[in-house]
Amino acid sequence: MRALLMPMAVFEGTADLRPGREISPVSDVRAITLPAANNPMASIVAMFLADLLQGLLREPMVDEALFACLADTSERLFRADCATLSNFHIAFIIRLLHFIGIEPDWSTYLPGSYFDMTGGIFRLFRPTHPHFLPPAEADAAYHLRRISLQNCRRFHYTRFERNLLTDRLIAYLRLHFPTLPQPASLQVLRSL
Repeated sequence: MRALLMPMAVFEGTADLRPGREISPVSDVRAITLPAANNPMASIVAMFLADLLQGLLREPMVDEALFACLADTSERLFRADCATLSNFHIAFIIRLLHFIGIEPDWSTYLPGSYFDMTGGIFRLFRPTHPHFLPPAEADAAYHLRRISLQNCRRFHYTRFERNLLTDRLIAYLRLHFPTLPQPASLQVLRSL
């Protein structure tokens, strides 16, 4: 039962939902995807993803496509090797941008353009506000569109580059979701 409460574990059960209750009792619980107890790296990534999702998905809603994405993410996360895990969170955020409605318009990219983080588009001229990526970083962001949970092991970054990408992605998320808190597990993730 304890494994079901781990970050990014997926289970199904029957909940007794009643108005006025913040916590509903759950019965007939069955595990679908459980974390590997012997993989601390996967646990750290799972903690970060759960922190991020907790800040982004505040309102209960039915979104079958998002649930399928999260269930697939959980399954892949707990089967991933170390090479995959180092970039897994970056690939997840890129994938998540689509589901939360802020995926950049990749079709606006031209070499040497700036990435306007407020509009989610690439511009030939520097925006007048401070929320943009300069051409070198915009180029890197554009190439990051190809990363996925399936191929993230093929992307080779130094720890500094990985942390910079993570910081830029969180800044982009926080620009569009101002109430998103800084993930508490970010410092632990940075050590990977």
